[in-house]
Amino acid sequence: MKLHHIFGAACVLGGTLALSSCEKYDELFPAQYHCVLNIKDAGIRNTELYTTEAEGTTPVSIMKTGSKGDVPANGTLVPMAAEAFQAYCTNNALKYAYLPAEYYSLPNEELQFSAQERYKIINVVLKTREISKLQESNHGQKYALPLLLHGNGASVHDSLLIIAPDIKAPSLELTSAGFVSAVQFTSKGEAKQTHTVELALPTPNAWGLKCSVTCNDEAIEAFQKYNAQNGNRYQQLPANAYTLPDNGVVTFAEAATTATMEVTFNRDAMQMGEYILPLTISNPNVEGMEIKASQKTVLLGVSYSPDKLVLKADQFKTNSIADGDGTGLTGLIDGLGAGLHFHSNWGTPVTNATYGNYIDVTLTAPIQSIKLDYWTRFENGNAAPTHIKLFTSVDGNDWTELGEIKSGLPTGANQQYSSPIYHAANPFSHFRFAVLTSTAGSMTSGGGSWFNLGELTLYGN
Repeated sequence: MKLHHIFGAACVLGGTLALSSCEKYDELFPAQYHCVLNIKDAGIRNTELYTTEAEGTTPVSIMKTGSKGDVPANGTLVPMAAEAFQAYCTNNALKYAYLPAEYYSLPNEELQFSAQERYKIINVVLKTREISKLQESNHGQKYALPLLLHGNGASVHDSLLIIAPDIKAPSLELTSAGFVSAVQFTSKGEAKQTHTVELALPTPNAWGLKCSVTCNDEAIEAFQKYNAQNGNRYQQLPANAYTLPDNGVVTFAEAATTATMEVTFNRDAMQMGEYILPLTISNPNVEGMEIKASQKTVLLGVSYSPDKLVLKADQFKTNSIADGDGTGLTGLIDGLGAGLHFHSNWGTPVTNATYGNYIDVTLTAPIQSIKLDYWTRFENGNAAPTHIKLFTSVDGNDWTELGEIKSGLPTGANQQYSSPIYHAANPFSHFRFAVLTSTAGSMTSGGGSWFNLGELTLYGN
């Protein structure tokens, strides 16, 4: 009986406490949490902007939360005072300068939330190009816009947003710049060939970007400088020997980060030789678009080479050979590898004041244009040629100098050298490859020295 009364009393007490808890629920939360305004993603916001747009918009989200978030609320979003911001930067080891008011616009500073609204978006407009000029005029100083959120009848948490513009100029560039070997012609191949020139952007195209890639004065100047550095080896490709689609205008597709141009080359408009077609990017149609200086110009190498000559060992002669070192004259045509080389005599060195140590080649038919490739010895460059002269002859007795090579010669192991194309005044049937000095010494005077080669290839027409 007593237990029954105790249970009933407990139920009455529990109901009373439950009713009291419901009535006092809001008192569990301090008043400052009843209605709260805050900036979403408050703190420092690095905002990437491009100079291709005069202005850039940065949205700022203001949120309304709290235990009574379904009531009206008011607030303001305003710039922090310059002095207060500089003090904040000093205290927090930040290196920003205060962005002056003329470099941005902040509409709708007053925030009025209805009972149903949970957020509002304020669009801060930054004057991209003007900010970029401001930074440049102050040695790259970074600027920032500090915004403070204030509440009217509402508490505020996360009240500071620092917008730090990261101004970038999209940089248009060639994916391959400098000298590029584009096409190689011979008399027996196709008369026309193409080469693809590719351009790139760091961000998807949103501006209808077009530009020109042409052989302009800047391109020609780059060619002349490169050619002078390479012994004037090349000729500028004649204008009638190539075609640029759309006169060199390149168009980027929407959202594309690359675009291409197919250059067509015509062998029939060339003489045998080595050419360069210099092309430079210019005239982008989008303001604020830069061109990367180091990737602005490409020098397309075009070779119209004589045909490769099929040579046999019995076509070679020499005035100096080291028997048993390498494979003799066969070493010039037996491939690359250890022990597969020609070596002039090092046991009893031969000297010749005019020709040094030389290799003569008797041709199966007269030619008038010639070029050569050779490889240094496979194992090392201890006797690699460092000074070469080339001669031609009709009968193998009287020789006419055709060319001289004293620079750009490889001196390491198993390295290739490719010569320019040489044109003789008259057809010739004999060719002399004369080495005057090597990394081992001189073959024209003194006690004499020697040279070696891993392979020798000739091209002629």
